[in-house]
Amino acid sequence: MTTPTKPRVLCVDDEPGVLRSLEALLRGRFDVSSAASAREGLALMHNSAFDVVISDQRMPGMSGTEFLEQVKEMSPQTMRLLLTGHAEVTDVLRSVNDSEVFRYIHKPWDNQHLVDMVTYAATVARDVLLQRPANHQANPADEALADPDHRFGSDIEAVLLMDEDPTTERQLRTVLGEDMLLLWARGPGEAVSLMQRHKVAVMVADAQAGNGATLDLIRAVKRSSPNIVAVVYAANCDSATIGRLINDGQIFRFISKPAGLTGLGRTIQAALSKHRQFMEQPASIARHALDISRLAARARSRHDPVDAAQSDAPGAMVHAENTPRIPSSLPQAPRSGMGWLKRLFSQV
Repeated sequence: MTTPTKPRVLCVDDEPGVLRSLEALLRGRFDVSSAASAREGLALMHNSAFDVVISDQRMPGMSGTEFLEQVKEMSPQTMRLLLTGHAEVTDVLRSVNDSEVFRYIHKPWDNQHLVDMVTYAATVARDVLLQRPANHQANPADEALADPDHRFGSDIEAVLLMDEDPTTERQLRTVLGEDMLLLWARGPGEAVSLMQRHKVAVMVADAQAGNGATLDLIRAVKRSSPNIVAVVYAANCDSATIGRLINDGQIFRFISKPAGLTGLGRTIQAALSKHRQFMEQPASIARHALDISRLAARARSRHDPVDAAQSDAPGAMVHAENTPRIPSSLPQAPRSGMGWLKRLFSQV
């Protein structure tokens, strides 16, 4: 029997003390390499394959988000984590919109939580292979012939907007045109009601809507139907809030109000493409999981933390008590992607 190799982790930080701490924490379980700058990290990436990259944000010459953006282009399979002590809003925005980081880690970090994140990220990087998304060129006229009342059917792909501002609704209708169903909810309760009746692909939510309940709603939706792609749209948001939206809600993009129609349109199209990828490749949802501690604990219980750990799928998802209840019978629930959990961590 071949002994599995350890997952490979690259740590990039210009502070020698931070690199030493990361190496000491991770080297027993992972094959750890270090780089003192982003350029040094890119050189290592050119010559070697890594399952996980952990990068500091504030480094001379190139920021962590710029570095991870290049890592994403060079090695899409690699899972990316951003490490920071003092975050600017622009840094956090780039981490979600450009680098698409898996997690945002604050200094000083919790050792066990960091090991959990790296363990899970390495598992996904090795076991969930990304595929080239299919080219969707649907003809709206064909859909209309098949179902003349298609805009009101429960099986038609829809974009859900949760925002009290009618200006946003008008702007989004302009962007989507007549061929995409737009559902408008003024608050979380109305949003849940619409999701029970329609196949929602993308949810666009104002960060202030529902008296601060936006994050709770996103978390509940992602747990119930992880193939729904979340985009947050807000006039003002601090870096801490955006960081929570990344870590706790796994949002796909953050848009600042007011946004131009062209940029908004590109974001929605990218979100729709991501949703279709989830539907075609349910295992890829593992790259956007919310609650990973129990999954990582299962992985650590094996001799090799990456190869074949067992999990009691739905029970591995921890539900917060204050999270809005989302019915399990949403239209897309049968293909929500929850099956990836069993397949990913099943005994082989």
